[in-house]
Amino acid sequence: MDDFTQIVVTPGKPVQVSINPTPYPLIGKGLQGAVFKLSDDRVVKIYSKKIYCLREKLVLEQVGEKSTIIPAVYESGENYIIMEYLNGPSLQEYLEESNMISEELTREILNLITELKSLQFLRIDFSLRHTIFDKEGKLKIIDHVNSFRIQRTYPKRLFKDLKQLGLLTSFFDHVRHLEPEYYEQWKNFVEKIIDLKD
Repeated sequence: MDDFTQIVVTPGKPVQVSINPTPYPLIGKGLQGAVFKLSDDRVVKIYSKKIYCLREKLVLEQVGEKSTIIPAVYESGENYIIMEYLNGPSLQEYLEESNMISEELTREILNLITELKSLQFLRIDFSLRHTIFDKEGKLKIIDHVNSFRIQRTYPKRLFKDLKQLGLLTSFFDHVRHLEPEYYEQWKNFVEKIIDLKD
C-alpha cells in the first residue's frame, strides 16, 4: 500500500494529479487534494500542500473519534490521510435523482448540523456533494480542511445547494415543523437566498 506515496498532486482549481504510477484510481479532487481508492473500505487523500493535510488531520484526529458523522482515519503522513471509503451516493446525487426532500431526510440533515455545533466546529455548514451515505445508509461529511478556520454560523452553502435543486423551500418548511428554533435563526438568511416570506 506504500506506493501511493509516489502520487504527486499539485495546486490548482481543482488540484492536478501530475504523477500517478500506481493502480489506485482517482475518485475525486477539489481545491486542496485528490482522493484515490485503495481498497473496498479505504481511500487516501493526497494534498497539494502540507498545510492542508495538517489542517484536515487536526479535525479528523481530534473530533473524528468522538463522532459518527466524520470518516474514520487509519493512517496519516505529511501530505496524505488514509480514511474510510464512503461508497454511497452523495446527498447531491441522491437529491438530484429523487427530486424531493422528505421530512425524515431533513431531520437527518438537521442532526448533522447539531452534531457540527456539538463538535465546536467554526464552520456550521457543508455542501451536498461533500455529504455522503455510508454502507449503513448514514450520512457522513467529508472535506474538513477549513472546519476549524472559517467561521460560519448558519449553513449558507447547504441553502445555496438546495436552492439550485429547487428544494430549499421544501426543506425549510420541514425545518419549521421539526426545529422551530433553527427556523427562527435561519429565516432571514433563507429569505435572502429565495423570496420566502411568512
